[in-house]
Amino acid sequence: MLLLIAALSEEVSGILRSADFQSVESPDSLLAYRLQSEPGSQKLDVALVLTGTGRERATAAARWAFGEFSPSAMMSIGFGGGTMETLQPGDLVLGTQLFRLDGSPFYWDADQLGDPLVPDRQLLRAARNAVEVAGIDFELGPIINLPTVAKTAGMKRWIGEELGGACVDMESFVVCEVAADEGVPFVALRTIVDTAEMDLPGLVGQIDQAPTGGRVIPAIKYLVRNPLELTSLTRLGRAAARARRSLTGFFIEFSAEMNAAGELPEGERISEGVS
Repeated sequence: MLLLIAALSEEVSGILRSADFQSVESPDSLLAYRLQSEPGSQKLDVALVLTGTGRERATAAARWAFGEFSPSAMMSIGFGGGTMETLQPGDLVLGTQLFRLDGSPFYWDADQLGDPLVPDRQLLRAARNAVEVAGIDFELGPIINLPTVAKTAGMKRWIGEELGGACVDMESFVVCEVAADEGVPFVALRTIVDTAEMDLPGLVGQIDQAPTGGRVIPAIKYLVRNPLELTSLTRLGRAAARARRSLTGFFIEFSAEMNAAGELPEGERISEGVS
């Protein structure tokens, strides 16, 4: 079984619509789905778990998911913020290494990154093949996990220039850390929503952190107080839609390749790059 773990329903709504995913009973703090297939079918067995945002939620949900589904491989997916000038909304970053930063941004530096988590070589190669066949622009590079949202362009550019990160997120490291603890091959990929030159509106980070946290009503209330933010919110919404389409396209192609192969790639850890 392949276990997909993401934070929010808005990231994977296209994936859920692309195949026959059915809801699975789960703790109230998360959402879980399983791809239904005909009895005796050789199609890829897939579970999808939505954790909500933040490390604590992601860690707890990942531990539950591994106990519930006993996957043979795990993929952390979702939205991310670009830290490279070349990345545009909808581009995918395939993580060659996963790092985390803790504490206040005032104290972040390269020495704090520590040892990286490294993905499974075969899974990463399969993901890259799927992205290339789907015709989605992508970059290979480190994904850096933050304890908070990187709202400013300056912060994102600094992470890219000084720490070498390709993108930032809030969940991939801790989710993959659980996979590593379980001895399960893993890979992480993020689709870019906000680019390195984009400052995020103040609404980001203020919305419910649950997997289905409502966004329409908070957005309306925010715009009533901050009408000049309409342009930036509209731009962000369009970027999110493009990112969601890319993630959906990737999943469709990756699933097709795995179904054709009849199995997931065998695990093989990688320390640098992909050949």
